[in-house]
Amino acid sequence: MSPMTLFYQLIAGLEGEGLWADLAEDQKTACIQGLRSGEDVTWSVGGAWQADGEDLAEGEVEAWLRRMVGPLQDCGVQLQVATVQGPYDQDSSGYSVSVNGTVLNLYRFSADEPGLPATYDPWMDCTLQPAAEVNRLLAMAGSARRVAVFWPGGNDGFSVLGDEGVLRRVGESSGSWECVIP
Repeated sequence: MSPMTLFYQLIAGLEGEGLWADLAEDQKTACIQGLRSGEDVTWSVGGAWQADGEDLAEGEVEAWLRRMVGPLQDCGVQLQVATVQGPYDQDSSGYSVSVNGTVLNLYRFSADEPGLPATYDPWMDCTLQPAAEVNRLLAMAGSARRVAVFWPGGNDGFSVLGDEGVLRRVGESSGSWECVIP
């Protein structure tokens, strides 16, 4: 099955489980059409964003999280994110970001091979560690919303902020995709 077919099945699963149940029909339709067109979409207390593991590991974690700021604010989380050390910074020893003051050391470079991450799977680490920190902040804010990552750590990675129950049901509904709610 093609990745696009799986993605469309995922969108149908999210719709079927009620991800957009609180939206007016025209808003729901716009979200679905946007996703099918390859766009990131947001709505009040929710959103869906591409989460390409390679791009994230190459320094795009801050940009990914910044796209979540509005919906997270609606959920009670004032997100502040900054790159502490980027993988391409001069004299960089690795990659780390700060999320609301918590520094996430996503990876360090190998002592033997500078520029090569000294971790088994930097794509996965750069996807799941930031999502886990956002979920920790959501829990602290008392929100029932969480970030789920479908196909985490891969080129087709996709993240969704929505009701945790909906995301868990969608994650369990198919063997065609991996879903992690870190």
